[in-house]
Amino acid sequence: MEAKDLDSEGECLGDGDIFKSVNDTYGHATGDAILKKVSSLLKSAFRSVDYVCRIGGDEFAIVLVEMTSDLKYTIQEKITAMNQELSEPTDGLPAVSLSVGVAFSDRENPGESIFKDADKVLYQIKEHGKHGCGFYGEKETEE
Repeated sequence: MEAKDLDSEGECLGDGDIFKSVNDTYGHATGDAILKKVSSLLKSAFRSVDYVCRIGGDEFAIVLVEMTSDLKYTIQEKITAMNQELSEPTDGLPAVSLSVGVAFSDRENPGESIFKDADKVLYQIKEHGKHGCGFYGEKETEE
């Protein structure tokens, strides 16, 4: 389902960093516990009108309803707080982090779709150090 089908105005795509390494080192039960933790953090960080979805493996999509780019600082704050909690765990799980790409419907020079634009930014974040959040159209995420 395309984000536009839900009349959304923003899309976040998140991908766990070093997740394969966690599974290989600690086992799949630990990997599953981390996925549940990430899911819980995403659900509690975003609004009840937003859609938090696991789209495969360690990848998540968040469809942001009635959200425009002037509120991107709130997304940045949420991802920063989640990465802080994930990178300094107090629950016995190994440290992990998220890389997140975000696109809004009011973005300048949109690409093919809001999902693909968010995905493009996600991969740029992963290629440039991981553990962060980028927005479609920002200079540091353009190549």
